[in-house]
Amino acid sequence: MKDVLTPLEMKATDKNTQYNHIPTLVLMENAGSKIADYIINNFPEKKKVSIYAGTGGNGGDGFVIARHLLNHGYKVRLFLLSKPENIKNDDSKINYESIKIIAQTDKNLKLSIITDSTQIQPDNSDIIVDAILGTGVNGKLRQPISGAVDTINYSPAIVVSVDVPSGLNPENGQVADKTVVAHTTLTLHKMKTGLLKAQKTYVGEINVLDIGIPKVSEEYVGQGDLLKLKKPKTDSHKGQNGSVLIVGSNPDYIGAVVFAANACLTQLVDLVYIVAPENSANIIKQYNPEFIVRGVEGKILTMDAFDTIKELSDKVDAILIGSGSGVEDETSDLFNEIVSSIKKPFVIDADALKLVSKDLLNENIIVTPHRQEFNKLFGVDVPKKLEDKIGLLSELSQEYGVTILLKDVVDVITCVDDYKLNKTGNQGMTIGGTGDLLAGLTVALATKHNPFEAAYIASFILGCAADKVLDEKGFNYGIEDILNQLKK
Repeated sequence: MKDVLTPLEMKATDKNTQYNHIPTLVLMENAGSKIADYIINNFPEKKKVSIYAGTGGNGGDGFVIARHLLNHGYKVRLFLLSKPENIKNDDSKINYESIKIIAQTDKNLKLSIITDSTQIQPDNSDIIVDAILGTGVNGKLRQPISGAVDTINYSPAIVVSVDVPSGLNPENGQVADKTVVAHTTLTLHKMKTGLLKAQKTYVGEINVLDIGIPKVSEEYVGQGDLLKLKKPKTDSHKGQNGSVLIVGSNPDYIGAVVFAANACLTQLVDLVYIVAPENSANIIKQYNPEFIVRGVEGKILTMDAFDTIKELSDKVDAILIGSGSGVEDETSDLFNEIVSSIKKPFVIDADALKLVSKDLLNENIIVTPHRQEFNKLFGVDVPKKLEDKIGLLSELSQEYGVTILLKDVVDVITCVDDYKLNKTGNQGMTIGGTGDLLAGLTVALATKHNPFEAAYIASFILGCAADKVLDEKGFNYGIEDILNQLKK
């Protein structure tokens, strides 16, 4: 797992924690109490604190910080830089209602609602806590936030920023307008990419605080990871939302390509091209008019298909090979030539796993084996213990640069520098065709995502669909039921 997260990865981790039945309100409480403890332990003599709070989760942290500092005898001035009705975060709303009651009863807390920059006065507190924007910055700062940033920076106080200094881009460390200049940045859970890239004078000393997010929220795929899915833009046109090429099928395994292609369409790709032997192609065309099918001469895939495949590869964003293709030597020659000469993201599935040389694997490739296919491709058995599987697959990903999606009771997905586990799905998925659906989902996502993200998100989506079908029908379900669920 990564030691440094992007803002999106952090949001996904937060939501995964909620998915794992730990309320985000608990995380906010942990964050606020840990930051208050830091201030108490590091600045015991400085008892006058100003907290500038925004309307998002960062502001909610500020409300919690205020409550804990009051319990330790601090005098706190809390500035909410907006009307209370503009507080967006549900957890922040709860903590604001609490701090509002405390302000009516505790003379050491002064709560001010700031809606105009003229209301902001010079600040001579001992410590200023910047809980304004955190990871929510986007472009030029508006008033009264802009004025608050100026006041903070002109103050002689020690400035402590929560998560990321307000105004600093948390992803790339750039400053589009202005930023709080922090003496200390207390970032939550893990380091953020923007803090490492930022000018040191903006972020000051960086400390990472543990707020109780469990390992499972990063190690296992969860609903939070679906935040990473890229949605079609409102002004996009045909071809801009992904195009896929599927190369496969022989007369005995026509359904494999059809299942994979239909799974692609559930992920909103614009175009699905299919290359298959002529006899198969004529049947595949009848399944869905959205498929763009090219038949090539012969009953199996041979080098005669290469020119057609090469031509179509220039039109697509990702390629899937192996679905129902058979394992003939002529097909092996074709697949190896495709992988070695076409520089596109590839998903290698099913029969292709038995045909493509492992020496051709690279960073653009996702392989999707079950245990037996894994043994055939890499020449080693899958270990029984989960930690041993993770270790072996990680080593192989590093050696070949490839993303591996091992289909198992717990799916293991590895890339060169990371891994994910997926526990969605059930034993009803042993029916034929589920692997083809997974391959189709993966190649569709690979048109818009890096191979690692495409693989682990596809694994999660398919497992969730199968689990929903199981809840509705029990184990008496088929491949079409899963496909229909994917379309919802």
